[in-house]
Amino acid sequence: MINDIYENKSGYMIGRFYADVFGYEIEAWYKKDISIEYVEKNIRYLNNLERDFLVSICVALRKYYEDYKKILPDICEDINQDIIKDFDKDPTSILSYIDIGTYRFDQYSMTDENIPVINLRGDCAWSGDEGVTIAAKNNQLLYVGPWHDFNVWNSEKNVMYNYAISDGN
Repeated sequence: MINDIYENKSGYMIGRFYADVFGYEIEAWYKKDISIEYVEKNIRYLNNLERDFLVSICVALRKYYEDYKKILPDICEDINQDIIKDFDKDPTSILSYIDIGTYRFDQYSMTDENIPVINLRGDCAWSGDEGVTIAAKNNQLLYVGPWHDFNVWNSEKNVMYNYAISDGN
């Protein structure tokens, strides 16, 4: 499932896998003491997300896009205006405007090893250098917004611009 695994200078193991939900390869980053079985179990979870949960991620991505467009309208003039054109018909269409590069795995306790997690980072068409982070644990969306070093096991409660929460603050 994970191909071309190697260790980088920071001690992370890095490998590539195909993400069905996005339709392209993503890098998995994890420390050596995190088992490959745990990483692959979570990759299978990502690749088999329930439709309703995937739509909740897409709704949060839409909030992120709309808020960014409101806050920085000058920058958004150059953005493809079709980002949410097909959203009502197919909310997952917004996924074609993000480019996830990494799926990061943080240290977990043995009691948590069966809790599925998502911790994705990448680029999105609307936010330039801000990028995007999508984090979830046990089918609960924890964070969607600008790139943030988010740890699903030690999550901050008051992160600015978290579009996974209902009011977007």
